[in-house]
Amino acid sequence: MTNENVLEALKNVTYPGFTKDIVTFGFIKNVDIQGDKVVIVIDITSSATEVKDQLTADSTLELKKLGFTDVEVHISAPQAPKQMSNSVSGKNIAPQVKNFVMVSSGKGGVGKSTTSVNIAIAMAMQGKKVGILDADIYGPNIPRMMGLENVKPEIQGNKVMPLKAYGVEMMSMGSLMEDGQSLIWRGAMIMKAIEQFLRDILWSELDVLVIDMPPGTGDAQLTL
Repeated sequence: MTNENVLEALKNVTYPGFTKDIVTFGFIKNVDIQGDKVVIVIDITSSATEVKDQLTADSTLELKKLGFTDVEVHISAPQAPKQMSNSVSGKNIAPQVKNFVMVSSGKGGVGKSTTSVNIAIAMAMQGKKVGILDADIYGPNIPRMMGLENVKPEIQGNKVMPLKAYGVEMMSMGSLMEDGQSLIWRGAMIMKAIEQFLRDILWSELDVLVIDMPPGTGDAQLTL
């Protein structure tokens, strides 16, 4: 048995979410054959446990088909980032959210909200628990894009239940205002509203919260 045989077998292992295999991607860093035992090292760019588990299982299956009785798969991946504070005061006001993805732009009308919605839905289709927060206080349009423009959220005590569509939880100032209503707020009010969206919305235990930022670099960006 040669290294070439091993690499050929591993071409049957596709990277989760893609059609390319791990050999074509260049993720195989080492192959060590010791009789009936083989040890491989895979270097990937994701720290997701489910990705590592899937690659380990698929690689082990393919290598055992070659006749190896003992297969060791070592996967090196970047360490998951430490949980950071998510408010300017240093308090973690949304501890149930593991990761945040902020989508911003220097000006309006460049497809920022469309990108935010597509990212959120794509991750939900991959099995992740995803929410999207429309932080564009002045021009919220995420409800319309999600097909929720005429749906009002449920109030539970002093908390608000997020709306849900396409497997994604969603909250927006547009869901709380009446049709045609506009806002003229000072910066401090904007900061307070965004902080409340993180703290007072009953988000589930989310893997990712996508935040659609207003254009520019104003109060909303500084708050988050």
